[in-house]
Amino acid sequence: MLEVFDFEQLVKLDDGRICAAFNQLLKRCEEDCRDRPALAKERSITLKLGMKPVINENGDLDSVMVGFHVKESLPKRDSKVYNMAAGRNGLLFNDLSHDNVRQTTLDMAGGPKAVADAR
Repeated sequence: MLEVFDFEQLVKLDDGRICAAFNQLLKRCEEDCRDRPALAKERSITLKLGMKPVINENGDLDSVMVGFHVKESLPKRDSKVYNMAAGRNGLLFNDLSHDNVRQTTLDMAGGPKAVADAR
């Protein structure tokens, strides 16, 4: 049966996969907002409709090929920046001091030192 296409008819196309993809991305954007509420950057979803005309032998419009593309845009997830030493076998890092690889941390100290008896 032929029907006039409009936005409400989108749920009928491709067995609802386009709307399902949109809803899945909507959920991901919401989850990202819950995960990183202090990050004020915008999360967005884009539903793109592309149309290409198909002409008949007279050069007139016969039909239109219509496709959809759904995508999300989330803020990048940046990690801490680590200061790493260049060693002979590769880069070295100190997981207890990300900003200074050469900083001595408790795990690098030799262990508890004996306290001298002060009698």
